[in-house]
Amino acid sequence: MKLMIVLASMLSLFGHKNDTITSFSLREGGGMDRFSGFNYYIKQTEDGRVYFRFNEGFPDEKDFTLDDHSVFDSLQQIIIRYKMNKYHGHYRPSFDILDGTSWSLDVHYASGKSINAGGYMDGPKGYQSAFQDIQQCLNHWKEMPVPVNEVVSFLYIYGKERYTIERNDDKALLTYDNEETGEHKTFERGLDMLEDLRVLFNIDRLKMNGKRGETDPGCTLWMYEITYSNGDHYRYESYDCDFKCGYTYSLQGFISKWMKEE
Repeated sequence: MKLMIVLASMLSLFGHKNDTITSFSLREGGGMDRFSGFNYYIKQTEDGRVYFRFNEGFPDEKDFTLDDHSVFDSLQQIIIRYKMNKYHGHYRPSFDILDGTSWSLDVHYASGKSINAGGYMDGPKGYQSAFQDIQQCLNHWKEMPVPVNEVVSFLYIYGKERYTIERNDDKALLTYDNEETGEHKTFERGLDMLEDLRVLFNIDRLKMNGKRGETDPGCTLWMYEITYSNGDHYRYESYDCDFKCGYTYSLQGFISKWMKEE
């Protein structure tokens, strides 16, 4: 009888017994350390597999796809144990704290139900223990040896300058073209250039799609396209006087480093 009561309570909290998690996101970080905390994202893909993305401390992401849905059952058990379905809104202490830690939780179910909550230096009772259990639970998948999602090709345009990088067997080919001067150069580099680019995109969080702002005649237009070995593709366009202009500094620095004559 007690078991039936527990099951009934669980169903009332989470809907139909067949309701399952389709995506899970938990992030915690902040303070003076730019790379503090963690960021976990897990979702069911359109082809029925499970995509994992782990980011801890240093933001060099580990992402991969598996045929393993057991992670959702394990996470659901923790959600039920700590009554995380009752998390809602934004939590913060009654007094101000500078350079503190923030967190956010976003869980979606097949039924359409969801859990959305966040906080700054505060949260529901037992939330820190819940997060620790989630981290320990995910260790099983985080420690799996999986191939790195490598960069396959990259296009970067800044004003009249165009840079193209392509993987060619055990080498990387960097091509430079200047529309205004007609200059054309080709550089053959090692695959460590593509690894450098992969890490740069993770550190500066450059994986974006879309267009930022309208054309401004007083600014220089820039854009990039990048494709990864798992098929991920990102394309972003902007200009160098918007709030993301720091991204162009990172990309220009990367280009300058690898265009140096050997």
